[in-house]
Amino acid sequence: MSRNNKPVSVEINDMGDNLSEVKINKVRLGTIDESTTPLTVRFSDNRSVTAKDFDGAMEMLIAEFNLHH
Repeated sequence: MSRNNKPVSVEINDMGDNLSEVKINKVRLGTIDESTTPLTVRFSDNRSVTAKDFDGAMEMLIAEFNLHH
């Protein structure tokens, strides 16, 4: 039996200083720091990785969320 797709609210909040906070359904996924190249992605558990672009950083945060929820 297949599951129905549910709408998901993705929020990207600009925190200033080239930082963006990403939330899904009011759950904080992490932040993306655009002040460095490559971009720094910090997850909610304080792990950090780098990404080539903003889309790649978003993919990492959403993939991590989907893996653990």
